[in-house]
Amino acid sequence: MDEALQELQSAIGKRGVIRSVEDMARYLADLQGGLPVVPIAVFRPSTTQEAAIVVKWCRKHDVMVIPQGGLTGLTTAAVPTKAGKTAIIALDRMNAIRDIDALNNTVTVDAGVVLADLQAAAVAEERYFPLSHGAQGSSQIGGNLSTNSGGNNTIRYGTARDQVLGPEVVLPDGTVWNGLRQLRKNTAGYDLKQLFIGAEGTMGLITGAVLKLRPYPHNRVSAFVSVESSGAALRLLRSLETYVGETIAAFELMSASAVEFALTMEGARYPLQHLAQWNVLIEVETPSHHLDLATAFEAALAAAIECGDVEDAVISQSVAQRNSFWHLRESIAMAFVEDKDCVKGDTAVPVGRVAAYIERTLEAVAQCVPGARAAHFGHLGDGNIHFNVARPAEMDGAEFRTHWDAIKSLTEQEALKLGGTISAEHGIGTLKLAAFEAAIDPIEKDIMQKLRRSIDPQRRMNPNVLV
Repeated sequence: MDEALQELQSAIGKRGVIRSVEDMARYLADLQGGLPVVPIAVFRPSTTQEAAIVVKWCRKHDVMVIPQGGLTGLTTAAVPTKAGKTAIIALDRMNAIRDIDALNNTVTVDAGVVLADLQAAAVAEERYFPLSHGAQGSSQIGGNLSTNSGGNNTIRYGTARDQVLGPEVVLPDGTVWNGLRQLRKNTAGYDLKQLFIGAEGTMGLITGAVLKLRPYPHNRVSAFVSVESSGAALRLLRSLETYVGETIAAFELMSASAVEFALTMEGARYPLQHLAQWNVLIEVETPSHHLDLATAFEAALAAAIECGDVEDAVISQSVAQRNSFWHLRESIAMAFVEDKDCVKGDTAVPVGRVAAYIERTLEAVAQCVPGARAAHFGHLGDGNIHFNVARPAEMDGAEFRTHWDAIKSLTEQEALKLGGTISAEHGIGTLKLAAFEAAIDPIEKDIMQKLRRSIDPQRRMNPNVLV
């Protein structure tokens, strides 16, 4: 194997092959705190051609491939978890923005481009790339596409798959499919790009993509609102739609317990006078300067206050104030990343059933582990609720971890009973594999397995995730 690795290093350069355990450590830093298996190497191609060389080499030498982006996922999908000849293909060197076409509203990027860098490049051209989430400062486009990342703006712009016009993919045999089309409309045959988006690297290695851009939404209103209940929050959303139409870009629901965790993080500030049981961060936006969003938004809030759904509200008066709202919201997620004892959820139900889901799951958690601290929050506009559960104050972490499986199961089962899903935006990875196998419709599972076998019959691409 040493000689073979030297051969590959000659082909892709010394920087493209990492073999020492010490140097590989940062590529094994899974956010979930697991203990990955050390691979034979980490490969870091700098071009699509080099990525193809690596995949062909892995096929020739019977090495399993783990595609890796920014390592911000929460399902342990991007690190080896089982013993065997395995290599990571990290795309951090493939970080070029290849082209921005403002007239076509498209951008073509390498898969290793960091999401925040893409957003900034779009703004420089007076364009907007709307995919947005708490890990955007380090997550990479390839990872976002591979997991079909959701985020804060899904209510208006959709998930990652809705931003893609065409991908570039190295297939399991090392051939390259150049699907980098800039077309908005194409009815010629299957929509092949959707096979690779959300596939978590099981169908091939995404190395680039053509993505949609939008005109920049300079006309934006942000507000932090306290509401009477989660049901009142949903009524506010529907009422707001009648005032501002489909300009609602974010509608983030936060329980008081979730906010309390956020307030332990540096710089997090609560913007209202008294901590409410239920809070919503709302953002409406449009590129048009001719629409008076602020007046319509204020009218909607006034009506909601009058009927009792809204208890208090503050509308952002500056970019700094808006950023402080979002810092508080994102601090919830960061607090739970730091809390290694916490059970993290990523369920979704039909939007109209969110209140029922929260009520039923709160009751189930209380019965399962009395004193456990539920801290639920998420994207109410698309039904995605992160039902996180922290240990009781009097229970140590080791004891609480013995309840993890039961808590995860009940939060997922309550979602499924209401027509929901066990994974709304983080994917399946290895952590949710058993739950997914149990929940998926047998016909759907059969179709997915047939697709996977047809493209990767030797099951070399991320072999231990998804199905």
